[in-house]
Amino acid sequence: MSRYDRQIRIDGWDQEKLQDATAFIAGIGALGSFISTNLALSGIGNLILCDMDTIEVSNLNRQLLFHKREVRKYKSEVAAKKLRRINPDIDVVSLPMKLENVKRSHYEKADVIIAGLDSFDARRWLNSLAVDLKKPLFSGGMYGLMGHVQRIIPYETPCFECQPLIPQEKLSQACSPIGEKRKHIPKKKEAPMPAVATISMIIGAILSQEALKHIMNLGVPLNNYLFYDGMTNTTTVLHLERKFNCPVCGGYYDLDEATLTVEDGETVAELLTRIAYAFGLAEPKIMLKGIILDSAMVISKKNLKDGSKLFVMDDRLAKPLKLIIQKHKD
Repeated sequence: MSRYDRQIRIDGWDQEKLQDATAFIAGIGALGSFISTNLALSGIGNLILCDMDTIEVSNLNRQLLFHKREVRKYKSEVAAKKLRRINPDIDVVSLPMKLENVKRSHYEKADVIIAGLDSFDARRWLNSLAVDLKKPLFSGGMYGLMGHVQRIIPYETPCFECQPLIPQEKLSQACSPIGEKRKHIPKKKEAPMPAVATISMIIGAILSQEALKHIMNLGVPLNNYLFYDGMTNTTTVLHLERKFNCPVCGGYYDLDEATLTVEDGETVAELLTRIAYAFGLAEPKIMLKGIILDSAMVISKKNLKDGSKLFVMDDRLAKPLKLIIQKHKD
């Protein structure tokens, strides 16, 4: 145990518990490279690294584990090799793929999920999955000299979806009327995000530390959202409240009490558009009795009865929303 001699001197530190733990790290970029290095150095038993991207030259100013000769190689694979050399006693799994394509069993193995993602949709999907699996999620982000960390304990703290800090334009940006050929709508080219190594280190360190504290039940956990301003070197901790009507972790949309009002003559496409705007979804689909409803179908009391159970599926959700049809309006 000489490798860990200094850290096991910390009051309450449990190296055996850490050695038995598994962390799933989503995104092995600016944040993920520091998070995975911190956990490897600390002696966590198992790391699962997931990132579909390859290394670019512009990554090298802030992504600790990569060098110029490794440009165009998968981040997760290069990182896994480096981490095994940093600490040969840990097990590291590399998953160079989309989060949505990862086998559920990998998520189920994790004691904590840590996200350093730069995609809003990916954060929403991972949040939905973590809540579904009841897995602790530590999510962080940064922009220039600012960064944030959120600690999400399903059904105890606010999840990513129900916190009030998500810009409204992000919730509605994908909600064009259902039925449009969205793939033919040109996407706006976004400017590269400003980023620097110092903020990557600070936010990555806080995420790592909160995950370690959770695994070992050590110290006082973050409650619940931390904002860091590097310009003034100040932190602000916000206590967020869970939303009862959150579509991911709220109680309002449980199967036995959630309702959805529809009208005779309304098309499925119109209903889908309402659902997309209500929940900030991208391209929802409705399944009834195992069948995906055609968007052109006209709703009537014959084909969609009162009390029918609908399942709404969308790329932003790891599991379907469950809704019950209310009486049709006259």
